[in-house]
Amino acid sequence: MAKKAGFCMGVRRAVDLTLDLVNRGEERIATFGPLIHNPQVLEVLRDKGVGVLKEVPETAAGTVIIRAHGVPPVKKKGLKDAGLTVKDATCPRVLKVQAIIGKHRRLGKTTVIVGDRNHAEVDGLMGYAGPDCQVVSNEAEARELVLDQSRPYIIVSQTTQDEAVLAAITGIITGRYPQGEVFDTICDSTHRRQEAVRTLCGQVEAVVVVGGKNSANTTRLAEIAQGMGRRVFLVETEEELDVAAIKAFDCVGVTAGASTPTWMINRVARALEAIPGRGDNHLAHGLYRLVRFLMVSNLYVALGGGLLALACGSLQGITPRLAHGFIALCYLFAMHNINRLTDRQAQIFDDPAYQQFSRKYRKAMMAASTLALVAGLLVIANGGWRPLSLLLVMSVFGVLYRINFIPRFLAERIKVSRLKEIPGSKTFFVALAWALVVVIIPALYDGQGLNARSYGVMVYILLMVFVRNALFDVFQVQGDRILGRETLPVLLGAKKTLGVLNAVLILLLGLLAVYPALGLIAVPAGYGLAPGLLYLAGVTWLYSRGYWSPGVRLEFGLETTFVIVALMVWAAEGMAGA
Repeated sequence: MAKKAGFCMGVRRAVDLTLDLVNRGEERIATFGPLIHNPQVLEVLRDKGVGVLKEVPETAAGTVIIRAHGVPPVKKKGLKDAGLTVKDATCPRVLKVQAIIGKHRRLGKTTVIVGDRNHAEVDGLMGYAGPDCQVVSNEAEARELVLDQSRPYIIVSQTTQDEAVLAAITGIITGRYPQGEVFDTICDSTHRRQEAVRTLCGQVEAVVVVGGKNSANTTRLAEIAQGMGRRVFLVETEEELDVAAIKAFDCVGVTAGASTPTWMINRVARALEAIPGRGDNHLAHGLYRLVRFLMVSNLYVALGGGLLALACGSLQGITPRLAHGFIALCYLFAMHNINRLTDRQAQIFDDPAYQQFSRKYRKAMMAASTLALVAGLLVIANGGWRPLSLLLVMSVFGVLYRINFIPRFLAERIKVSRLKEIPGSKTFFVALAWALVVVIIPALYDGQGLNARSYGVMVYILLMVFVRNALFDVFQVQGDRILGRETLPVLLGAKKTLGVLNAVLILLLGLLAVYPALGLIAVPAGYGLAPGLLYLAGVTWLYSRGYWSPGVRLEFGLETTFVIVALMVWAAEGMAGA
């Protein structure tokens, strides 16, 4: 993966502003022209009722959003005069170019814009330059350009222009007309994106560029990669991948234009992961397919939970029983599958392999999940009414999480009709369910009741699972925002969320230092938590630094945290016994 790919700041700002209006329930929302050059995002917005105005109307009502490319000032005034509420989402980098043009126009200078003729951004810039403006798109046009030798002029560029092209064109123009002043108005994001694809080309044999076919900056990335001698595949979705051609390579890079959302990049990357490369052997590819099956079926996450439940018995000082692990495995398998299979909206942002799996085996997986839940309840019944009651309540709330069950009179007052609408609820509720099923239920099942150690271990596991959940939410932040989910990364932003998770990891390290002294964890089993905690911190760090991109391998690595915790707890206990 290129280090810089996907939404730039200006596009993200425009999309976020639009989604904020939609999620607040505002009606009659439209964008002036397509919000961004990405058909998949535009389709999602259209499904949410966001229209597109192609011309300035005489009269209208509602809210209109000016896209990141900006518009000529006369059109902005026309939208306001028509009676529309105007929300300006023009990229700050474009606003800077508009300001430069406006300032030098007032000084009587001619404006030369280096950019793509008829591009939305260039059209907006021309509106600020007035009639004394010329657009140059290539070196041939630069050689044919005619300027008044007696008048000063400025050269600005479209913010997504290729640096090499801009340098060549300005060199030709200033060589013929030395009285000009050149402003480098290519935005930093474009510069970093182009440098990233050049670096990527030095590491791979071919490059997949993800983005809209009509996106200028996406096309430029493809041109840069082609110019460096790499085979380029320009696709909008994973369905357009030329699988037969891609199989001929060992290593393929992925980059994306500024209008491409992260969820679409991830879908393409996941599809690429599933394609065997030229040098892949059958064993390695077979192992990958097994890992992918374990992930999409939620068998691996359930197995990790089952092993963790057994380890939590040791952490509490009670004898681990297979029933503890079986109950946790059944509950987690059932709840993860039921909630995922019933969330039809979210499936557009899912791994293509999961989409295919769920379409093909949806009925079978729902039946298996129901049977698993029933099996868990039957086993837990042997432990008495207290653990059975707790698991029944947890199961009911797990099923109701996405269902409107809060009475209307109360829902209108608290603005919440189902549990999933509580801000940040997903991250916390899932962590709480894990902590209850792997810590509290084993303690109740043995009939010993709850004590300080039970609550201490519960808090520790809850915080570890909270970090795991929040990381998954960070991976899915753009999809959650589009769906209107107020997860922690949506509320705080991905960067601040990662900061919170680092603070939680430090807290966990501190708790691990004081728990044994306070008797809140059994020793030496408790010391086995340290390797799992360090592993979780390592996964978080590798992701936050861009060394590990979202995909099946990262998610499998993250889910492995609790397998490591269980194995290390037993190893610590075993070494002490020896």
